[in-house]
Amino acid sequence: MSSDPHSKAPRSRLDAVLPTNLPAAAGPLLGLLVLLLLFVVILSAKGNLLRFLGPENLQGILHQSTIPAVVALGALVVIVSGGIDLSVGSVAALVTVVTMQVFRQLDTATGSVLVASIGAVAAGVLTGGLAGLVNGLGVTMLRVTPFVVTLGTLSIARGLAYYFSGRTKVNFPHAVPAWVEALQIAEVKSGVVDPGVWSAAALAVFVSLLMGLTVFGRYCYAIGSNEATARLCGIPVARTKILIYTFAGLLTGWAGVLVFAQTTSGDPSAQVGLELNVIAAVVIGGASLSGGQGNVVGTLLGVLILGVLENAVRFCGVPIEVQYILIGAIVVINTAISQWQRRRSE
Repeated sequence: MSSDPHSKAPRSRLDAVLPTNLPAAAGPLLGLLVLLLLFVVILSAKGNLLRFLGPENLQGILHQSTIPAVVALGALVVIVSGGIDLSVGSVAALVTVVTMQVFRQLDTATGSVLVASIGAVAAGVLTGGLAGLVNGLGVTMLRVTPFVVTLGTLSIARGLAYYFSGRTKVNFPHAVPAWVEALQIAEVKSGVVDPGVWSAAALAVFVSLLMGLTVFGRYCYAIGSNEATARLCGIPVARTKILIYTFAGLLTGWAGVLVFAQTTSGDPSAQVGLELNVIAAVVIGGASLSGGQGNVVGTLLGVLILGVLENAVRFCGVPIEVQYILIGAIVVINTAISQWQRRRSE
């Protein structure tokens, strides 16, 4: 029996069966399809399939996934560059409080809902950007690891949220503005989904173009792949990291405005645990926590997987602890598959 010395034997049975040129988002897409198929079978047996697949429920899934999707787009940029941001939940809560307090102050000072709304939204988004800037400066100027810096920001932002709110929810002084009501609605007659979902879709397109077609995007991947080599190649690592965290903070700021609109209040206790769901979604989407790998399509699929999972287990009537167990299992399995795919491509 003769053999070709230049040929490689498959490393496992999976290597011999599966193609080696799968696209980056193939794993998350396959996971979403398998999850949908599983729940279709379960809900068919329970008689809830038509409700689950109905347009109102599908719109509801997209509506509930909007905030994690917007934050996950920023987290993707951070993780691709080899960083991490644990502060997003607390920053989003701080944004809701700042947005409401600025709205109340401007409404009292000007008597114009339009001026108060514009000023409040701008203040909210800029608050998120400022938090991101602080994270970026902490990572670059203080040379502290992103985990520690953003863990500190998590606590600081939550404390500021409670301070500025007087440790209670802050509500509108009068009727809720029309734009806030529009962002609360999960189904609208004029379009398939609500304006918040459209904003997430627009941001997804923007981030995809940013990461795929610009020098900034190439810098992000280069820094995440090998920071030392990127520095030797002349990439301004510190400045790029500051921009990365600031950009992610701005996206978190917009997500906080969406939280503000959906809850119609400044809530200092809002979005506890958001950071874990967002990181899970990005990892499920194929990104590597060691940096240098990840894409927008995979991240959005990761968000949808978690959204479908949360929605479907509610239809199945299973306890909430089952949802957490399933999310943890999916994260571990998907990460293992992603690492296996990377080893095959090496």
